Amino acid sequence: MKIDERPGSGLAELISKPFYSLSPNLISLVSIVFAALAGYLYFEGQILLFAIAVIISAGMDAIDGQVARHTGKASKKGDLIDHVLDRYSDIFIILGIALSAYGNIFLGMLAMEGILMTSYMGTQAQALSAVRDYGGVAGRANRLLILIVLGPLQFLVRASFIYAGTVINVTNATLILFFILGNATALYRFSRLYHSL
Repeated sequence: MKIDERPGSGLAELISKPFYSLSPNLISLVSIVFAALAGYLYFEGQILLFAIAVIISAGMDAIDGQVARHTGKASKKGDLIDHVLDRYSDIFIILGIALSAYGNIFLGMLAMEGILMTSYMGTQAQALSAVRDYGGVAGRANRLLILIVLGPLQFLVRASFIYAGTVINVTNATLILFFILGNATALYRFSRLYHSL
């Protein structure tokens, strides 16, 4: 489905083989369902189950493009569906984290801005130069890795402190990190695109 996605690794190809009989769009749909479930689980305080749901969502997202390419089903429509579902997945997960007992809605909004700007600059590069930009430290793969670690880390590290009236714990520190790294990545991609035009 990701027609401009970088070639998958041998591991991704191996993992995707059992799914070759399925529609890539169905795999993307399963990915967003587990992303929404992950957000709900974090909101409910089930932070270890959250990590499992994120792993499944990330796994499905990693193989849908591989399946599409292998089965000859890669298309612009599929690419559009995939990108839209990825953004909704990001939103569902961050909303669940920000609205949870561990999170902060204001920091969640900042994190969302950083994430969406990162993704926007990637697709803007594709729109203007025909090549999607995956550069920078806050790409989706890295964000998903951070989210997978977040649940167990928040479970193990309960320490927190108050800064400017805001509780700073592992969860809120992660939201701040997404804001900072997301905008740094967006600006990095902007600079690369601007100088290439």
